[in-house]
Amino acid sequence: MEPLLSLLGDLVRIPSMNPMGRTRSGAAYTEEALAEYVKAYAQKAGMDVEMYPVAPHRPNVIARVEAGAGQTLMLEAHLDTVHADAMAISPFEPVVRDGRLYGRGACDTKGSLAAFLYAITSLLAEGTKLRYNVLLAAVADEEYQFSGARTAVAKGLRADFGIAGEPTGLRIVRAHKGVTRWRLRTRGKAAHSAYPERGENAIYRMGKILIRLDAYASGLQQAVPHPVLGPPTLSVGVIEGGQAVNVVPDSCTIEIDRRTLPGETREDVLAPVERLLGDIGEWSMDEPHLSVEGMDVPGDAAIVRLLQDAIAAEQIQPVVEGAQYATDAGTYNGAGIPTVVFGPGDISRAHTAEEYVEVEQLHAAVRIIQRMLT
Repeated sequence: MEPLLSLLGDLVRIPSMNPMGRTRSGAAYTEEALAEYVKAYAQKAGMDVEMYPVAPHRPNVIARVEAGAGQTLMLEAHLDTVHADAMAISPFEPVVRDGRLYGRGACDTKGSLAAFLYAITSLLAEGTKLRYNVLLAAVADEEYQFSGARTAVAKGLRADFGIAGEPTGLRIVRAHKGVTRWRLRTRGKAAHSAYPERGENAIYRMGKILIRLDAYASGLQQAVPHPVLGPPTLSVGVIEGGQAVNVVPDSCTIEIDRRTLPGETREDVLAPVERLLGDIGEWSMDEPHLSVEGMDVPGDAAIVRLLQDAIAAEQIQPVVEGAQYATDAGTYNGAGIPTVVFGPGDISRAHTAEEYVEVEQLHAAVRIIQRMLT
């Protein structure tokens, strides 16, 4: 393979699956080996590299180029991928076919990581003067809890503006929703199902809650929409309860997914639900196990204009849009770093049984980033 595809092939060969809170373990379910590769690659190119743990065997890699410039551009991509269960291709044996490179993570988001790495290191090898200092962040745990980005910010990561690499098809995502997820539980009293009057059915109690949440979710759809993202949403995606069909259930749990608009806080999410359910007894809510901000970068922000100009210089029509999903960009914007989302690949191919990235988009992403840097 030519150098860029060879780099992406190496990244795909190294499993870095996120356990997603499940009881999955082993080296393949950590980012450690991939982080070590990125660290060595950046160091070989002369970058100043720091690696530190986010969780055991799950590190961030932060590489810097000091170009003597007045501003710093952050290029960020996450190291983790979703699992490789039931894939129709060999997930960790990259293959180039019909102008596409196939493999788990090729699209989401090792393609962006390869493009960013190659764009920077090839400019350094050529001795090209950069117009910005560069901060390359390769972070852990984006697919589940966004803890890599949060840890980076907590440890003082700073830049003047940034790009979070995700498969946007080389479009610029300047706004996206955030997400808060939490569990809600009802309690009851177990009894033999032949004598249900002796117990208290936690599933029936949860049923009352679900009716109210359904109505509340419908009401959110009627809220004043964001001009790019539309209204906020709420969805119940998981329900678990009961021990056996002949036992009145004493517990039931649901998991709630609330997509937030930029500016909505955790209190904005949780307080209305608490008020809504106040008169239904014997229920409780866990603290959210995920809460990441939405983001809304102005259309005339410097990072948007710089990226638009670089895309147009490649004879590609710049497209600026919003997205319904959440990314690490929400965390960086919350920390005061105007960050948009951009990268090669089609989001509809992410997490799929035949994940791939278009080779031409990969090359175009490199050229676009290099134009920004020079």
